[in-house]
Amino acid sequence: MTPEREHDLIALDRTGETRAERRARQQRMKARRRRAVAVILTALLLLGGGTVLAIGPLRSLGTDLFGSEDYEGTGEEEVIVTIPPGASGREAASILVEHDVIASTTPFLDALEDSGASLQAGTYTMRTRMSGEAALELLLNPEAPRLLVVPEGFMLSQINHRMVEQGFEPASVDAALEQSPAELGLPEDFPSLEGLLFPATYEIRPGLTPDDMVQQMADRTRQELDDLGIADDEALEVLTLASLVEIESPGDDEVRSQVARVFLNRMGEDSDTNGLLQSDATVHYIYGSRSDASTTAEERQSDDPYNTYRHPGLPPGPINSPGRASVEAALNPADGPWQYFVAVNPDTGETRFAETYPEHQRNVELYQQWLREHRSGQDDGEG
Repeated sequence: MTPEREHDLIALDRTGETRAERRARQQRMKARRRRAVAVILTALLLLGGGTVLAIGPLRSLGTDLFGSEDYEGTGEEEVIVTIPPGASGREAASILVEHDVIASTTPFLDALEDSGASLQAGTYTMRTRMSGEAALELLLNPEAPRLLVVPEGFMLSQINHRMVEQGFEPASVDAALEQSPAELGLPEDFPSLEGLLFPATYEIRPGLTPDDMVQQMADRTRQELDDLGIADDEALEVLTLASLVEIESPGDDEVRSQVARVFLNRMGEDSDTNGLLQSDATVHYIYGSRSDASTTAEERQSDDPYNTYRHPGLPPGPINSPGRASVEAALNPADGPWQYFVAVNPDTGETRFAETYPEHQRNVELYQQWLREHRSGQDDGEG
């Protein structure tokens, strides 16, 4: 006997039965039903002179043939059930019995007859050991799967909050997000999971744990790294740059690639800024974003290693989870001599690029004009 088979035979379900005992009980139930059908059909043939008599209402036949055992409650483990096109209520009930969704057909058929509803063919997410009434309710009103939506540019703290909002236990979420990248099969030189949980929409299946959820997001990132040909020893630089592009540029591929080029030019030998990226986004990462996307002079003096106004080059790691478009911009920056950029209209995302500081100052004045028209009493950070 294989270890898996031995485990299967001794594993207890939530009622205290082993799986083997539950299978045996279900087989006995099916055998009793088949014998009951055979006896009654034989009697009907004899009484009808060799002709099967008309069958009465669902309820009486269900009770006579199949018994009325019923589970209690709304069920336990998830199971996928398909009701084929053209299936009758009785056939649907039998399918549910085969999947251990309901204990017997009668309570389900009783509920179906009382409701006067019709079942629709399709594939449903059901639960094992449901009452007949609960099973019918779920078929008539299928539950939409819970979703975890992680937008592009979300920080780790925002992912944490979103998971808790979706019902995960806070302490378990904290523990899941505090795992090291290496534990999840990701490049080990990242300071945390920041930037390594791929932004996408994930289904929250019953029984899914925070660890499972985080692993799914990490697996998607691993898939993206592999698809784009990004080696583990390159991933930190690429994803860190991509995270800056994600937050500093609107949803325009051309602008993204230009923003990526500005940051690379600033880190080059001909940099006008001595290698300082001067990204407000990194200051926001330290202090939190302001409504007008600006920063204060005091904030820009912070000695935090993520402050790119004080420390040259890229920050120690990503500041959010970049989407694929921003990663591709980091991999394929535009060609150009630009050293500066500023979003002169944050509402529309209009961004101006400049090669010299005087030209950049004229663009900054446009941004400051926008600020005066839309905000008051704010420090006009350059961006």
